[in-house]
Amino acid sequence: MAASVHGKDLEAIITDAAKAVAHDPWAVVQQAGHLARARWIQAPEDLGLTENLRVTQPKHPAAIANVPAGALYPRFDRAGRQRRGAYDTPAEMARRVVDSALSAAARPVLTAVDPAAGTGAFLVALAERGIERIRGIELDPVAAAVANIAAPRASIEVGSGLDLDLETDLLVGNPPFIPPERQDKTLRTHLRQRLPWLSGRFDLAVPFSAIAVAQVRRGGGVGLVLPAAMMVQPYARPLRARWIEAHHIHTLTPESAFPGAQVQVVCISMEVGAGPAPLPDHGLAPESLKTLTGLPLQPMLRPGDPELSAQIRSASYDLGEFSTVDTGVVGHSSGGGKSALLSEHPSSGLVPYVDARDMVENRTRWLDYRPDKMHRAKTPELFNQPKVLVQRLRGRGPIRAWVDRSGLYAGHTLTIVRPDDPRVSPEIIHRLITDPLVDGLLRLEHGPRLDLYPRDVRGIPLPRRWLIEPDLDLQVAWGISRAQANRLLAF
Repeated sequence: MAASVHGKDLEAIITDAAKAVAHDPWAVVQQAGHLARARWIQAPEDLGLTENLRVTQPKHPAAIANVPAGALYPRFDRAGRQRRGAYDTPAEMARRVVDSALSAAARPVLTAVDPAAGTGAFLVALAERGIERIRGIELDPVAAAVANIAAPRASIEVGSGLDLDLETDLLVGNPPFIPPERQDKTLRTHLRQRLPWLSGRFDLAVPFSAIAVAQVRRGGGVGLVLPAAMMVQPYARPLRARWIEAHHIHTLTPESAFPGAQVQVVCISMEVGAGPAPLPDHGLAPESLKTLTGLPLQPMLRPGDPELSAQIRSASYDLGEFSTVDTGVVGHSSGGGKSALLSEHPSSGLVPYVDARDMVENRTRWLDYRPDKMHRAKTPELFNQPKVLVQRLRGRGPIRAWVDRSGLYAGHTLTIVRPDDPRVSPEIIHRLITDPLVDGLLRLEHGPRLDLYPRDVRGIPLPRRWLIEPDLDLQVAWGISRAQANRLLAF
């Protein structure tokens, strides 16, 4: 590296720090790992540094070191970690994943691989379990150097886990989580060519996991830490379908926060080549799960849930058969995007405009509507007629929607539902979309993280009986029991 401290390059400084605690492999992973993932910069003034590489005042009680002005020091690099998907797995999580992978394996485990070894957490956990031949692949040479010290018995290579070509009895790890906007475009194109089933805004963890699991011998075990979104989002549906069909999924944990990162994760273990098999936690049949539109892999699904979905849909039409459903406008102008077209005050030629936040805050702004300068500008007819505006990004909260009869133009954070049939008024649509039973059904069919894009809203089941008896309770109109309704509300 170009930067140095007292004549030593930074890799030597980091490996020296790792060697100083080499008697405790987990200290190497955690402490030297912090240094390996840090951004080294010159101190503009005297400062203190905490154990987690946060900057504080010199001699602050939390400071473990004081850095004089002008000296290089390691600073916690959140942006860099996010860009590279570089987060080291905590010891207990790594141990649990290794144990679950070993339990899933039906063949003797003589070889094990971590294709995204980082600073060695899984390699240390594998060594603790006495695996004979351990191999790690890590793209970052500094992290690989730390892993070499943490797990000296392992064979560690500097390279990409996407280039794997091997056979192993066990595969464990925490693949890089990198969303599309932070992925290399050339790599993304290459992966689409290599794996033609990839689609949409896939996280890098999807192709990485697919390639990694393909290296495991039949009867071998797999244990992975994955983004929870992979278990429910459409971009990973083809991979979920392949795994459910080909492998026996032994464990799938509920989603939980990954320490130090703003992401929810799950841990999954599988026996390779032993599927299809009943799914955790309640023995759901894979063929039954496949009847759900989203093919969600979530532990709370039970036998009977897909059949409940099918029962409701057999008593319903899709909402899209009776309405036009679309996104709002996405504005782009030469003056800096939609913000250049928006005003807080009405003026001649401007149209009333709202996005989801505006609706929540009961606020109206004003838009210079220029279809020739706007991406997905839409036609005025979509906005000028009575409609329902649905908050598209809902997270874990209830579905929010509003009836509009005043001609509001809506932004792309809202999904627009305009009735096309006189039997279905905006008020009926609003009542349907915001009913907690609909929320529960969508979470059953698609998982807990569904956002309400037009395709999802079009598929909301409108009871056939509502076309004749619109005042019926939704449970009665769908023809489901109180117990079935309570099951939906449990989601």
